[in-house]
Amino acid sequence: MSFDLYFYTQKNLSLSSDRIADFLHANACVREGEFPQWIYSNEATGVYFSFEIQPVSEDPEDIEIFESFEGFENTRFTFNINFIRPNFFALEAFPFVERFMSELDLYALNPQSQDDGDNPRKETADAYYSDWSRANLSVSAEHFDEFSLIHFPIERSNDYWRYNFHKDEMQERLGDDYFVPSLILVKRSETGQPITLSTWTQHIPNVFPRADYLVVMRKRKKLFRIVEETGLISRAKFMDTFGPYLDDYEFKDCHIIHPANAEKVADVFDRVEFDHTIKGFIEPVDLEQVTNAERSPEQKAVEE
Repeated sequence: MSFDLYFYTQKNLSLSSDRIADFLHANACVREGEFPQWIYSNEATGVYFSFEIQPVSEDPEDIEIFESFEGFENTRFTFNINFIRPNFFALEAFPFVERFMSELDLYALNPQSQDDGDNPRKETADAYYSDWSRANLSVSAEHFDEFSLIHFPIERSNDYWRYNFHKDEMQERLGDDYFVPSLILVKRSETGQPITLSTWTQHIPNVFPRADYLVVMRKRKKLFRIVEETGLISRAKFMDTFGPYLDDYEFKDCHIIHPANAEKVADVFDRVEFDHTIKGFIEPVDLEQVTNAERSPEQKAVEE
């Protein structure tokens, strides 16, 4: 189940497949092997989508659908993004598609469009997002139980993505004297509900995104040896304990601890009691199981 776009050029323009492929290669889309598919995959956010070249078809129906546009030539390049994904997949994908089309002067046939799904057009990232999101949320709700999906509210989900999408930029601006951690999505073992984590190691200068829990990693002297400890503290405890040493950071809902204050909190950092250990409290979560949709009314009715 996926959302697909089919790309066209105006017939009076010359655009080679190599030029399209060069654009994809130059913009973080990787082709593996001989199959004509280019995959975009962002390790920081978990988002992925693909472009590929469709083979020439001699099927009369395909010819009628894809080859009958006066003034347009089919590049045979297509774009694909799956359904049953968090909506932030589209927040990252469709600005890329809009830039791809703008820089190469491409038009797209969008069969999912509610306005005009029968002709190649130029649409904005917002328009493609709207078409994909409507179908994605509907399909996800219908298959919520079948695929054991996990509901992650859209505002929290988008904030999670936005922070991770900009994390490397923040790290580059701050330099090596600070650490900008990832936001990590997991689920509570007891409830299966999604929660977010961030990390802090050895009270170093650090950026703190808004996370449900902070993973604290420290080394402490105990008798005649050094003991390594890792545990979780809640956001409330973190702010109560370390809030006076933090400054607001420029990114939404983020704080930062600067080097001077990082030194001051060394003793507090080593003494703060963990709220939970990691083992038994959290479990990893697959983004392919995460959705901003809720269970459909029909599924809720069955449960009742």
